[in-house]
Amino acid sequence: MMVGDATLGVQQSGGSPRRGRLGTLVWVLALIGATGLGFVFGRWAFLAPQMDDINANPATVTVTEMTVGRSIPAIVGAVWPARPFGVGGASGVLTSISVTDGAMVNEGDVLYTVDLRPVLAAVGAVPSFRDLTQGIVGRDVAQLQGLLIDKGLFRGAPNGVFDAATARAVLAWQKSVGVKEDGVVRVGDIVFADKLPARVRLVDGMAVGKRLAPGDVVLSVLDADPQFTVTVLPNSALDSSKPLEVMINDQVVQAVVFSSSQDRSGDSIWVLSSNSGGPICADKCGEVSLDPTEAVFSARQVVTPEVTGPGVPAAAVWLRASGDPYLLECDGTELPVTIVAEGEGGVVLNGVADGVVVVLAGQSIRPMTPTSSSQPTEAPS
Repeated sequence: MMVGDATLGVQQSGGSPRRGRLGTLVWVLALIGATGLGFVFGRWAFLAPQMDDINANPATVTVTEMTVGRSIPAIVGAVWPARPFGVGGASGVLTSISVTDGAMVNEGDVLYTVDLRPVLAAVGAVPSFRDLTQGIVGRDVAQLQGLLIDKGLFRGAPNGVFDAATARAVLAWQKSVGVKEDGVVRVGDIVFADKLPARVRLVDGMAVGKRLAPGDVVLSVLDADPQFTVTVLPNSALDSSKPLEVMINDQVVQAVVFSSSQDRSGDSIWVLSSNSGGPICADKCGEVSLDPTEAVFSARQVVTPEVTGPGVPAAAVWLRASGDPYLLECDGTELPVTIVAEGEGGVVLNGVADGVVVVLAGQSIRPMTPTSSSQPTEAPS
């Protein structure tokens, strides 16, 4: 019995390897088949469309009206050059300010008050440096007489002599401005400016409550016109010999480079003017902000003037071996064209109408309907 069992065990174990090898073979063949099919179908799924598909469905664009040209953008800034209005002689606290930034000041106008005493504007090259009273002689007296003449209070000549007639005029002037009528013009009562009328602005840091010392400058006189400048980087394509178009208050103004300098960083600073040499803001200068951070204007330098007409992207223009341009319709028809203008990736053409559908260059196409005996050629690479 033990022998029989052993024999039976041998027979069973001898039949199992054959069946195992057969099963393994079947499994390997199935795996190979599945792998092959997966490769085939996977490759079919991820391969790019074949040329026949491209030929039948080329990338196209439609001819439409467009405006093309080429220009270089720029930023123009405006500043108001300023100089001290005049040296003040008053000492005390700035108790009020009577003018605003950009205001026009005339001779005799009250500028501000110091310790509640008004300080007025007058024309003169000599600053206030002493109290003026009867018996004083000098150019500062002549300047005072000029103010009194302007106010209609003195009829004599501005001879620089503080005489009795000048003293009477000073009393009338003091009454008109509301100060004690003592005939003495104190050193801080007048600030002399080179020229009036003039536009003014407060010096930075000046405000009511500020304590002043003799010699402090409270106001600046602005130039009659702002200065327009362009900062040009070393690698810029801007050309100083060509005009710029500046947009000022919704108007395009032609400007030319009046002068040029270079700052420490190597940038060029162009000062602009009109063709006549005047300010480019013309009669609109009063609308230019006194704040340089706000007085910023867009500008451009035209390289290729703008042209409007039927146009396509530059990528839709085919070239013959001779260099002549043409467009290609989907059916293979070639349309000879002339390039009128180009810029910003587009071209305006003669020889084609709006609405025509054309093929982007560089494609080999199969004409859908042979309408021309001439075969289209690929654009040169």
